[in-house]
Amino acid sequence: MSTPIVNLWKAALKTFTGQNDVGYKFCQQNFEKLHSLINEIKADDVKLTPEILRFVEFQPAPMCFIHIFENDDISISVFILKNGVTMPIHDHPGMHGLLKVLSGVVNINSYTIQSEIDYLVNLDKKIEATSHAPEIVNKNDPACILTPRNKNLHGISCVEGPAAFLDILSPPYKVDIYGDGERPCTYFKIISSNETSSSKNDEISDKVQLIVTDSPPDFFSKTLKYSGPVLS
Repeated sequence: MSTPIVNLWKAALKTFTGQNDVGYKFCQQNFEKLHSLINEIKADDVKLTPEILRFVEFQPAPMCFIHIFENDDISISVFILKNGVTMPIHDHPGMHGLLKVLSGVVNINSYTIQSEIDYLVNLDKKIEATSHAPEIVNKNDPACILTPRNKNLHGISCVEGPAAFLDILSPPYKVDIYGDGERPCTYFKIISSNETSSSKNDEISDKVQLIVTDSPPDFFSKTLKYSGPVLS
């Protein structure tokens, strides 16, 4: 009998396998099925126990990371932020992503870049973006979605924790042991903003200017062992 995380993994493979092949077409129906399945995932499905959360709370790293699965097309992981910790604004170059909170509460600040940029972004480069309304998300909320264009940058703050979330990215980041490669994770910070009215539903949005920064020296992670159902 398949488990929820195995069913999710199979759906992710069905959605994203072969995306680098000639003739691959993104199937919105498959993606919506994947979104439906991840919305049903619970902490128990990946063996995220209260003992693990207590361990995270008292160890030195701001964040812990549990690797579940990765190939050329997808990565599946769990991230756990200590209470009060913020994962700095970062990008997901060319990726689709789904983020499902499993425990605690997070505040997600998302940004959509206003112009095309390369995967490799130079340090100190300035980027124009739209800032979306912050989202307070807990385990009862549906998974948040990012695409290669929409909400592709975000920063995540733990407001009640430790806060854990399951992350599916496609394709995965692609770097070497030094963090260099064709699809790295780039960090940003806000240097200016200008509040404007949106034409849709009279929402208020910010036009912001971001600048590329180095990887924050005080933000690091500890890797924990995955003990849930094997995906292979």
